[in-house]
Amino acid sequence: MDANTSSIASIASWRFYPRIARIANLASRDVGRGSETLMTFSRGDLFRAARQLVTGRPARALVVTGFYIPQADQPAAETDGPLGALEVCMALRAIGGDAWLVTDECCEPVIRPSAAAMLPDDHVLIAPVRERFDGWMNGVIDLAKAERIDTLIYIERVGPARDGRPRNMRGVDISEWTAPLSRLTQMQLHTIGVGDGGNEIGMGRVAEYAIEGVVDHGERIACRVPTNELIVSGTSNWGAHALVCAMRAMGQPEIEPYLKADWHRATLETIVSHGGLDGVHMTNVATVDGLDPERYYAEIKALSALAA
Repeated sequence: MDANTSSIASIASWRFYPRIARIANLASRDVGRGSETLMTFSRGDLFRAARQLVTGRPARALVVTGFYIPQADQPAAETDGPLGALEVCMALRAIGGDAWLVTDECCEPVIRPSAAAMLPDDHVLIAPVRERFDGWMNGVIDLAKAERIDTLIYIERVGPARDGRPRNMRGVDISEWTAPLSRLTQMQLHTIGVGDGGNEIGMGRVAEYAIEGVVDHGERIACRVPTNELIVSGTSNWGAHALVCAMRAMGQPEIEPYLKADWHRATLETIVSHGGLDGVHMTNVATVDGLDPERYYAEIKALSALAA
């Protein structure tokens, strides 16, 4: 597609905006962390992010996730994030793009085996937490050039706060267990962030006073790294699902298998079978952010209903 044709397609895509705005509003429903307030700083971003992924050549993306919970009895990555990241990866591959799932060593035991039935092994990239990160990142830069990767998507990935340290929702510094994957923004790819609590990469698009005003420990945990677009949602899995729903709303029927609640249930069960934790309860159960499953899946179904 030449530049002129791409421009025409981009203009034509605005007819999808009203439906995608409804998807964004639904995904942002507050579960206790001020998502409905925070999303006002990124209105229209879901539409722009989806358009970036589907207009012209389908995107080839690095999809970054994994939020480690060191305080749990059996520390591991949480269930919010990996499910949404896998959905986005599969959606991109379904429409003819490609995706590489990125996480770090601490989250690997949950995320790599959870992706095994969906992605080729060489499409799961594991970053060192401390030493060797620079060498690993150089390899990713080379990969991006060789594979023509153009987009970087963060889904529930903690990023540095004002003091440069990543902190969880309890205000605890978790830099010891967290690779500095926010540095991938230095690659100058198009960036999309998905988050729900103010401490995720992408939240630098939100005014600090807003995060401080509605999020517990907001003044300590607010991530200062922005992305080109930011999707704020009640849970980050809902935000990732909203992104996939917006892609479907833009005329991508190949995505429909990933809109089904049964796919989400099965994938969540897989993540939990490999040790994934509910981030609120810090327990190995098939729930997300402490939400009742009926409420959680009702949101998934409602978002999917708006997509077609």
